[in-house]
Amino acid sequence: MRKSYFAVPLLIALFLSRYAAATTVVYIVTPTGIVVGADGKATPTGTVLKIFLLRGKYVLANVDIERAESKDGGTVLYDFPTWTGIIDGKIRPETTVAALSLIVENEMPKTFSFAIEGIKSGAIEKGDTGLEDILVSYMVAGYESGVPAIYNIWFNVDWNQKTVIGPHRVLLQPEQGQRTDSRFGLFGQHVALSQLGDAQSNAHKKAVAKLPLEYQALDAGKELTLKQASNFVRALLAIEAEANPKFVGFPITVVTIPRIGRGWVRKYKTDVSTFSSLPKSTQWKQPTKHN
Repeated sequence: MRKSYFAVPLLIALFLSRYAAATTVVYIVTPTGIVVGADGKATPTGTVLKIFLLRGKYVLANVDIERAESKDGGTVLYDFPTWTGIIDGKIRPETTVAALSLIVENEMPKTFSFAIEGIKSGAIEKGDTGLEDILVSYMVAGYESGVPAIYNIWFNVDWNQKTVIGPHRVLLQPEQGQRTDSRFGLFGQHVALSQLGDAQSNAHKKAVAKLPLEYQALDAGKELTLKQASNFVRALLAIEAEANPKFVGFPITVVTIPRIGRGWVRKYKTDVSTFSSLPKSTQWKQPTKHN
């Protein structure tokens, strides 16, 4: 029988200590697969795994609270890797990505009952242990009948009303699931990455310098290979880690799910080269924008 970490008295929640509460998740969808990456920095110190490949075909990433403990002796209130094991145990051979997102949604109220009750009673207030307007957020990704599907599931907090709203569940991809080009998105911390659309920003210049071939393809509306998509995800996470070292950092974990076949996981302890370069004879003008 699996030990439960989450059924704890409300009194413990009064002393809630929050760890690893900031994450950057970057994803890119290509015609041949989905690539998702997350940083591995725990806050205030250490490292933590914030993204998992489940059953070789699903991605589950945690964008906010990865671990919560009480201050009165370290009682574990929530631990993302342990919780992921519970979610994985509910997956069946016929489970779809949509069904997996519903499993996550249904587990959230039980898992975070300690925080929900603490907010309701006023024992937990805005800013306590780093809490802001989102209590926790998850990303679920995979394929539905050959079409990429990415879900975001999260809780909002209304501090004025002392209530938690949700969980909300939104399908982010595909609004145009059969597109043939590549497109990307991100969750969580984005101090640098929010500037990627500005051609004059340091983030944009660094991304282009690290990824000349990938940026050329994206700017031209062309597809990326899975290798290039992995390069792209790693480079963006490294850029955010450099700009936002207090909350984002190495190791980086990158999960790749091909449209056909089983997925794989790669971990990077440092900012290694993406091995992306243009032939010396190629002349290419830097793109002026990126969407």
